[in-house]
Formats: sequence, C-alpha cells, structure tokens
Amino acid sequence: MFERGLIRALISDSLNDARRLALRNFSLLCGESKMLPIPGFDYGNSPSEFDALSFRGKSAVLWTTNGTKAIGAAAQARSVLVASLLNRRAAAQRLLEEARRQNADPIVLCAGLERGALFSLEDSVAAGAVVEAARDADEGIELADDAWAALHLWRWYRGDAMRAFRHAVHGRALAAAGFEGDLRFASQVDVFETVPVLYDEDGVKTLRAKPKTRTTRPASSL
Repeated sequence: MFERGLIRALISDSLNDARRLALRNFSLLCGESKMLPIPGFDYGNSPSEFDALSFRGKSAVLWTTNGTKAIGAAAQARSVLVASLLNRRAAAQRLLEEARRQNADPIVLCAGLERGALFSLEDSVAAGAVVEAARDADEGIELADDAWAALHLWRWYRGDAMRAFRHAVHGRALAAAGFEGDLRFASQVDVFETVPVLYDEDGVKTLRAKPKTRTTRPASSL
C-alpha cells in the first residue's frame, strides 16, 4: 500500500476501534478476520489486490487477525519497523541502523498464528530471510538461538518461499480459500525499498514510510 502512495496506516486494537478511527480520520478500512474480508470494510488484506490500486494521498486503518496485534504488542519498543520478504533487505538494513543509533538489540518479531499464540512456519521462514539480509550487511552481529534456527530454516528452503507456504498450515488454508495469487505475490524477495515505521501520533499507532513532521516521534520505550 505504501508502494502505491499510501500516506499512513492507522493500527487499530479492535474492529470497533478500526471503524471509529476510519470515521474520525476519513480513512479507508482495510483488513481481514480469519483470512476473509470483513463486511463493511473497503478492502480486505490482499497484497495482490493492493498492488493493482492507487492509494496516492490516502489514509487507511488496518485490522488483521495476527499482524496488527503483533505491531501493537511491539509498540513500546524504541523503534518498530514492518518487514516482509518483499522488503526484507531494506528492512534489515534499516533495523541495523536503528539498533546502532539507539544502542539497542535488534529483534525480529513474528506475528504467528491465532493472534500470536501459535508457531507459524511461513513467519519463521520470512524471519530467517531478514536475519540472512542482516548478516549479509554485518557479519559481526551475534545471533540468538531462535535467530539461528530461523536462518537455517530459510536456507533449508533455499529461498523458495512458495514451497514453504505450501508446507505451512496457514499457507495451505489460504490456497484452499482461493488466495494462491496472494501467496505468489508475497513470495517475492527484495522487490520493494519501502520500510514502514511505527509512530505514536496523539495516542494513535500510525505507520508511515516517511515521518509526518520533525515533531512526529517514533513509538518509544526493539
């Protein structure tokens, strides 16, 4: 969405909060519940659909089963960046820069399944891809055990994300529900340079590719 011109994405904590934020901020409603578009929302959560649209000059409110919950859980970190396979090298570079600037340990957080309660194969594979990009940028970084595990999982698949998606419970469910095109889109690696960053704007968790003003402060307290 940011690659297609989106100005900001407001992260909601609940469906009711999403609707309230959209009305108050003249924003599109985008999201899914258990993979499916939510009745009354403008769009679902389909990256292949978003890729065909223009969001230039627009604002959106996002609510998803797992992703936005993970962003909200990390909101008190010194900096929160949003990564995927699509932007993994750019995100890894930015993550290292932020970690050095703030003298903090970089962490790659997976959204998981069932609102973060369960392990997700595809998330861990993608995390391993980000770790690989980070090590490519700085071979001196020390990895925790889970980072090593994710890295080797990614390398076991030899960069074939679609193969991992076909093995994953959630990937198989998405394919069965007719979202094969989204899986193929999401399996692309290093095609975007945009790295959304989370900010606290008057108490609203807000993702932007670029800061609004000099006074916009990153969500604080990786």
